[in-house]
Amino acid sequence: MRFSLRLLSALLLAAPLFAALPARAQGPVITVSGVAEEAGKHSISFFALRADPSAAAQEFLSVLRNDLLISGYFQPTDQEQAAVLLSGSIRGGDFGISAQISASWLANTRTRAWTQTAQPTTIRDAAHALADTLVREITGQEPMASSKILFVGRRGTSSEIYACDADGARLRQLTSDRKLCLSPNWVPGKNAFTYTSWLSGVPAAYMVNLENNRRSLLSSKPGMNQGTVVSPHGNRAAIILSYAGSVDLYLIDAGNGRVLERLTRTKKHNEASPSWSPDGRSLVYVTDVGGVPRCHLLDLASGAPPKRLVYAYDIRENIAPEWGKNGKITFCGRSGGRYRVYVTDPASDPRVTIPTLVSPNDGCDYEDPSWAPDGRHIVCTRTSGFRRTLVVLDTLGNPPRSLFSSAGEWYLPSWSHNEVALPR
Repeated sequence: MRFSLRLLSALLLAAPLFAALPARAQGPVITVSGVAEEAGKHSISFFALRADPSAAAQEFLSVLRNDLLISGYFQPTDQEQAAVLLSGSIRGGDFGISAQISASWLANTRTRAWTQTAQPTTIRDAAHALADTLVREITGQEPMASSKILFVGRRGTSSEIYACDADGARLRQLTSDRKLCLSPNWVPGKNAFTYTSWLSGVPAAYMVNLENNRRSLLSSKPGMNQGTVVSPHGNRAAIILSYAGSVDLYLIDAGNGRVLERLTRTKKHNEASPSWSPDGRSLVYVTDVGGVPRCHLLDLASGAPPKRLVYAYDIRENIAPEWGKNGKITFCGRSGGRYRVYVTDPASDPRVTIPTLVSPNDGCDYEDPSWAPDGRHIVCTRTSGFRRTLVVLDTLGNPPRSLFSSAGEWYLPSWSHNEVALPR
């Protein structure tokens, strides 16, 4: 989702080709046996939930079960006894599915029932919606099953913008530029995204409305137009521009691209990767002022000088930050010769706070982190064997999960925080 300063020099030269982007590796699979509950998980029984043999009914059941598993809060089982009991029936056919499903938990002191119907094209959406409801009702936590993940995909010599479900299914190509594409970001509260493309031969920032699949030009100033992120309120966007002679952070009108304010003036230094705070009053971004790229916080309301986010001595570089709606910031840091994903609290004192490492120490690089709407999971790029792919990290300790296994290079993800509908 963000833009690494390691790529900055190449982009300033508008190089048409990038070196082969690096690796998908299969993440460990969580397996469940019996009903002995893993720490922090509710066993959930599918014993009394009957699905007929139709492909539609089996698809709904399979998606629902997998969504609950990868949420991290549930441990599905086919045994009769569990902390949460599902019951009912799922009927499927050419019409889609029709389901009557009940759940009981807390020793049957809490019960809920739902009726689900879906056409063949929306079976997965209905299963995702029910999984989200179960997460909210039973755990009180925010869900992620109905969200979508946006990213760059490279197959052959050009890159395009793609998206998929939170479980990695329904991979879809959203652009057909046949040019270099970078920095896809969801627009908060809308069925739209921004990105940078060399569609016209030079880098320009665009917004794509998925309701009508129309693309509008946001910024095409000379030089760089990179890393566009729309504010939570939707009226402004932060962007990296270089038309004034240096690579700086700006605010533009999210509707017409008009420059509203230049936020940095660092002359020979470079800025990158802006991300908004949940209240839209602050930005976190990267600057190499001081000779090393590091994340800084900028309070737009006070106009105070930017503040450094990370002081940990063993994290020399820190780049690609994203501010989650949980108030935490995830970023990529270089430590021990590898790029790793960390989480930190911007409200704490950075001089004494040690960021939490959430990526595994497996000899691979983990970059470009983006928060899931549940505030628990993070999607990122994993580099291994000179190839890149997408994996989902669980900040509460479950093993990483590969998003999908399609051939190609996949990187720079952005996770939606509101429901979006992809073109069918």
